[in-house]
Amino acid sequence: MGDSRPIPIVVCGRAEIVGRPVVEGLKPEYDVILFCLGSQATAAEVPYVLKGLAPPSQSSYIGSGNYASPPVAVVMGAAWDAADVELVHTAMRVAPGVPATKAPVILRNDTSVPAPQPPAPEYAAQLIRRIRETLGRLVREGEEQLTGPGEGVVTSTSDPISRGGGNGPTTDTFNTSMNKLN
Repeated sequence: MGDSRPIPIVVCGRAEIVGRPVVEGLKPEYDVILFCLGSQATAAEVPYVLKGLAPPSQSSYIGSGNYASPPVAVVMGAAWDAADVELVHTAMRVAPGVPATKAPVILRNDTSVPAPQPPAPEYAAQLIRRIRETLGRLVREGEEQLTGPGEGVVTSTSDPISRGGGNGPTTDTFNTSMNKLN
C-alpha cells in the first residue's frame, strides 16, 4: 500500500451518531467505503462489497460507496462479540465468487479497556485513534498482515500483536488505543 490513495475499510457500529464522526475522522488515510448498522447487516452487505458491487439493500449510507477496491479490514465497534465476528467471518467465507485471500481482516473493539460510552463524542475520538493506530501498524508491518480471513483486536499501544492460525478466524491483538477486536 505504498501509494497515497486512502485504504478502503468497512466499519460496523450501532448508531450513525457515532459512525459519522468516525467515518470523517479516519480521512484522508482511510476510506470507510461502507458503514453497517449491526453484524447481521455487515454479514449481508460485505460479500457484495468484496465483489466490487453495491449491496442491494444497505443499513446505512454514510460510507463513501466507493466499492472499486475491496476493503482490507472490517472494524466492529464495542457492541459486537465473538458470535458477531463469526457471523461476519462465515458470510465472507461462503460468499460465492470471493477468494479467501480477498477477505478482509476483522477487527473488534476491545471492551476490556476502559473507554467512554457511546454515543459520547469522546467514544468516537478514542475509536478513531485506536483504528488509526491498529491499521497503521498492520500497514507498516506489511500488506500480508491485512490479508484475511482473520480477526483481531484494536487494543492499547502497549499490547503486542499476535496472530493465530487454522481454519477458523484467527486472532490478531493489535497495539492501539482502541479496544480489542477479537
